[in-house]
Amino acid sequence: METIELSRKQLYDLVWSTPISKLTQQYAISNEGFKKICKKFEIPMPPNGFWLKLKFNKKVKIEKLNPIFGGIDKIVMTLREEGNTINVDQTPLTIRTKEIENDPNAPLIVPETITKPDILTIQTKDYWKGKIKFNSYREDNRIVYPIRVGEDCEKRALLFMDTFTKLLRYRGHTWSKEYSYTGVLIDTVFIEIDLREASKRIPPTTKYGSSQYIPTGEFIIKMGKYSGEREWRDGKAKVEEMLAKIMAKLEIYAAEEKIQKERNRIWHLNYEAELKRKEEIKQRRNEEVEKFNKLVKLSEQYNKSLLIRKYIEAKKEKAQNENTLDQETQEWIKWANDKADWLDPLINKHDDILDN
Repeated sequence: METIELSRKQLYDLVWSTPISKLTQQYAISNEGFKKICKKFEIPMPPNGFWLKLKFNKKVKIEKLNPIFGGIDKIVMTLREEGNTINVDQTPLTIRTKEIENDPNAPLIVPETITKPDILTIQTKDYWKGKIKFNSYREDNRIVYPIRVGEDCEKRALLFMDTFTKLLRYRGHTWSKEYSYTGVLIDTVFIEIDLREASKRIPPTTKYGSSQYIPTGEFIIKMGKYSGEREWRDGKAKVEEMLAKIMAKLEIYAAEEKIQKERNRIWHLNYEAELKRKEEIKQRRNEEVEKFNKLVKLSEQYNKSLLIRKYIEAKKEKAQNENTLDQETQEWIKWANDKADWLDPLINKHDDILDN
């Protein structure tokens, strides 16, 4: 849609020269949207009855625009395309619904009889007639519509589902299965679908009797589950009249779900990266502690070897002073020095007995 930029003064001149009902035909925004914009930009609006008084040439009061404004004096307005009823200030669901409704080629009318039935319509009818049997629906690649209605409503259900499927395929989507559940696949997002007939509870007529449930003919179509669950049911409007809204909701939900899945994927990637980072830090710390402990151990060995050599020298000096440095003492001194050299990490002398 094409946009145009207006100043506060230009919009002020518009709302005081043209009724909002006509301005909404020129700009893709609702009455309430105009009021919100004027309030945001502190632009006074004509009071109720202003245009009626003007029509009958009665005296009216025009409120002046205050030139002092604390915000940015630039208002972006969307021009309305010819024949386009979408307002930019509407909800995404309303906008998408109108887009589908305004598509002249979208199959939105449920016919009285099926022509050119979809393959799933044929498979569902064959399944009801017993021509198709599933040993395991979960592992069979064939799909049948998720319909739970009484026999009296089977034709209506097929008509609805066939039209829904044609709209689904027209919008570029398809049916799919996930485990034992049947649903639609929109941009890689699976959404479970279920069409059922509402039932009415009849209380028991006897003391020990049980309640009965009778079909009402009202259709309920459900999408998703848990927090994403949404239902449409017959009321003033039948579900056949809600095809555009149902499709719009499915597409918006799929888009939101895809964004959420991408957020979850990125979160898990960051989570795994953080775990890996912490594990690497832990591993580096363990390696550092191991190296440090080895350093301490070698330092202790070195100090012990120095202490042993000091003791050997003291014993040798004592023996010399006492003139008792005999063969046996000299052999002990050699033995002791060998042990000191074995203990000293800077020498690491081999010892046949201690090394074994």
